Amino acid sequence: MADFEKGLMLAGLVAPSTVEELNEIRVLDKYEKELKKEKKNTYFKRVVLAAEIANELHAEPTLGRIKFQKLVYLCEHAAEMGLHQRYLKLTAGPFDNKFMHTIEGEFQRNEWFRVDKITERGITRSKYVPLANINGYKEYYARYFEDRQHSIRYVIDLFRKQKSTFTEIAATLFACFVNLKNANHPIVISKLLEEFYKWSERKTQFKEDEVVSVWNWMLEKGLVAV
Repeated sequence: MADFEKGLMLAGLVAPSTVEELNEIRVLDKYEKELKKEKKNTYFKRVVLAAEIANELHAEPTLGRIKFQKLVYLCEHAAEMGLHQRYLKLTAGPFDNKFMHTIEGEFQRNEWFRVDKITERGITRSKYVPLANINGYKEYYARYFEDRQHSIRYVIDLFRKQKSTFTEIAATLFACFVNLKNANHPIVISKLLEEFYKWSERKTQFKEDEVVSVWNWMLEKGLVAV
């Protein structure tokens, strides 16, 4: 049976004419339901991981929206969630637009955090404020990330005191590293720098020696292996 016909049957526009076709539709329907369930579970796991990051760092003056977004990206890699393809190549580095625009609502809905906008020394940033049910995510976190908690905590602690700009450079370099590795390109500093500065016009604000210094730090801390 052609895929087009299967689609019509799933939509209820064409009735199956044989037992074989009926069984095939049931299998496809079950697969689609499982796929939706898996997608929903993955989304919630990401929210739970993000809550752990916010809980660990909400009192740090260096935590703002950009740093938070980049740490979600890096911690998802530490958790081996395989979500690199969901991130877009946006100005400040790898960014999952759809997820990040819903996460504040999820925090609020679960009464884990609210996100306030505060201005200090002329700079406006996001502040993650714990709510009454802040410990509600922890049961899920322990269950979902039992085998990866050490790796996740290591990344969080590495960046605990680092500024947003440092974290942005590191996350962008990590994304460049993954892209080069997936394309089977050799991981050399000249190629990394080329990819980094091609990322967006914004990256030109960072001097080459600053970017190289962050890369060497990442190597030293074991965030990447070449």
